Amino acid sequence: MTRPRWEAEVRVMKKAFPRCSAFAVPGKEAGFQGYFVGPRTRTRYRVIAKAPIRDYPDNEPAVYMEPHAEAHHWMMDNRLCYRRRGHTWNPAEDTFAQALALAVKYIAEFDGT
Repeated sequence: MTRPRWEAEVRVMKKAFPRCSAFAVPGKEAGFQGYFVGPRTRTRYRVIAKAPIRDYPDNEPAVYMEPHAEAHHWMMDNRLCYRRRGHTWNPAEDTFAQALALAVKYIAEFDGT
């Protein structure tokens, strides 16, 4: 990931999810984290979108969440498993904020189920 790309990601995230914070482990990984409240249970979900610096933006960031709203949409490494209907990851246009938006949608659909 280049510095200009990271700076652009931070700007996009501040606009889309102003309460989320950026983090980076130099030379290893970077991402964003924040808390979102479930609409039915009022559970507070900690959501993290992160990616290895060497792989981003060529590969989509992974999304992690604690607690899980349900038990079925999780990969073996604890990542949220989701499908982008009609869309594949485009490194030139897609962002960490879009990955967090998928987590917010998941919480809206599965909180309390």
